[in-house]
Amino acid sequence: MTTDFPDKDLYETELYLSRETDTLFESGEWPKPFVFNEDVARVFDNMVSRSVPLYREVIACAAQWTRAYYQPDTRIVDVGCSTGTFLELLGRYLKQPATLVGIDNSQPMLEQARQKLAQIPAIHTVELVCTSADQFSFTGSSIVVVNYTLQFLPVQQRQKVLQAIYDGLVEHGLVFVSEKVKSPHPQFQETITQHYEAFKTHNGYARNEIERKKEALDNVLVPLTEAEQRQILIDCGFQQVDTLIKLHNFVSMVALK
Repeated sequence: MTTDFPDKDLYETELYLSRETDTLFESGEWPKPFVFNEDVARVFDNMVSRSVPLYREVIACAAQWTRAYYQPDTRIVDVGCSTGTFLELLGRYLKQPATLVGIDNSQPMLEQARQKLAQIPAIHTVELVCTSADQFSFTGSSIVVVNYTLQFLPVQQRQKVLQAIYDGLVEHGLVFVSEKVKSPHPQFQETITQHYEAFKTHNGYARNEIERKKEALDNVLVPLTEAEQRQILIDCGFQQVDTLIKLHNFVSMVALK
């Protein structure tokens, strides 16, 4: 583990985000069920930053933990890398040469990532792979980041992916997982939903947009509880598991092999 961090604080650094505004659910045709197609990829940066509380802080936190636990001559893998925001930030501030691998099963997302990562420092090797998480080999990785990806997989497939990550990580390798979760308590879940929808309203989404997207995500995004997510990590073999960030129905966790 390294503690030799650059002077510039990651939390003061701007993310490289597209300026295309998300208006997909305003009127007319809208993606139902929700899919990561070309239209979504084009506005994804705006969509995720307006829909996920503390998104910027989560990306910065993932970069900090990656810098702390990266082992030379291993790979850093971003599962469901989408438009490459995490890898781009990491590439700017990771001073050790590294192989940065982004995987996503959406080719339009990878095209956005390819443009975003074009100016990454030459000390790094960048690989973008169009594949699903359950088809990828994580062998030789010291860091695997899985931000808001498992929640879109069938529940029974999530442990399979995390087990493959555990098996592929080198000793003392780290997985950083962010997920939308649900409360085990119905009353709390109702309150959480109210606060989350208020958050989206504050970020400029109209009520009809919120309702349409909720309908589009029905049976596409299926959240677990935080305890269930933690237990899957433990069942896969991770012995140290901790929660780093949580606000309402979004949580970021780390687990060490």
